[in-house]
Amino acid sequence: MDAPHIPARFVHEVDQHLVFNFAGVEAWPLVLGVFGRPGDGKSFQIRTHLTRQGVSCVSINAADLESDRAGQPGKLVLAKYEDTGHRTSEGFPAALLVDDFDTTVGEWDQSTTTVNHQQVLAQLMHLADVPTEAGGKPLQRIPVFVTGNDLSKVYPPLRRPGRMRTFRWMPSDEERKAIVAAILGELLEPEDTTTLLAKLPDAPIAFFSDLRVEIVAASATDEIRRQVQDLPSVTRNAEHSLKALEKCMKSHKLSATEVETLALAVWNDRLLATTSHVNE
Repeated sequence: MDAPHIPARFVHEVDQHLVFNFAGVEAWPLVLGVFGRPGDGKSFQIRTHLTRQGVSCVSINAADLESDRAGQPGKLVLAKYEDTGHRTSEGFPAALLVDDFDTTVGEWDQSTTTVNHQQVLAQLMHLADVPTEAGGKPLQRIPVFVTGNDLSKVYPPLRRPGRMRTFRWMPSDEERKAIVAAILGELLEPEDTTTLLAKLPDAPIAFFSDLRVEIVAASATDEIRRQVQDLPSVTRNAEHSLKALEKCMKSHKLSATEVETLALAVWNDRLLATTSHVNE
């Protein structure tokens, strides 16, 4: 697979958030909220670009923001922020990323706001207002990124100007084409990629990463049958097994028509899989 392509527009948003926060520009919001539909690579692209820029990514996922111990998630947010700051002050730039923020802390109709949610929001708002101090202790200001699918569910005082800068990530047709071309790499010519994208206008970027794996599966039927006869060997030599599977993909390359047929079949199967069968 070719190196992941990250569109220049996305790169610029991340870069300016890094520079302004590391430089300590007080008027610049501490938090960059990147929101958009599921599967278009928000968190993946942030992590990938941070790595390319030599910035460590300290992560908090949605599950970390819930606990049976009241107040623990709020303390976790502060501890992660402090840890990220220590790394940065020691000469190793780091940033904090909170994945799927709206999933756990968002204000949904069917959810109940808990003490933990309130503590997380309070802690983030305090850091956004005073990013260089907590509990009388000095802190190193560091960039904070949060991702999610629905910005409207995020507590309004947190997402107000001055605390959070927001970036809606919805790749354009050209950006989508460049990203998918890098994912499918040598498997499709540029014009075939364009045709495939036109046939699947609603498919998120993540679908095409899954499609690549489906192409490997379709190309490596005999190799799969061989490897399944000795699964202990596969677990001991996973890297070798993976290379053998990908070699099959290259030696049994599917035509553009076959890739398109496979893609449409997989997309249709996934749509059917999400259909409710409860009342049938």
